[in-house]
Amino acid sequence: WERCRAQNHRCPLQVVNHLAFNLILGIVPTIALAGSLAGGIADDRQHRRMFLFVYGLWAITLAMWNWMRSASVAWVVVWAVAGVLAIAFLRLRRE
Repeated sequence: WERCRAQNHRCPLQVVNHLAFNLILGIVPTIALAGSLAGGIADDRQHRRMFLFVYGLWAITLAMWNWMRSASVAWVVVWAVAGVLAIAFLRLRRE
């Protein structure tokens, strides 16, 4: 385990933890959307726009969280791109 603490070397458990946290936290907004639809909220344009906005901010937050936790650069890039694309798509659809 001393090797796992060396700089630039990740333990298998660390990789699994990052994978699990990213997958679980990545679907939280989707679960919230499904819950609101199941609860009887109308699936209108405003609701979808708000979902995209929240998902974009959530994805950027996950990118920052991964960066602060020194996770793989791939996770940082995936969430940053997902967040920027969600907000950009929202902005483009508005015009």
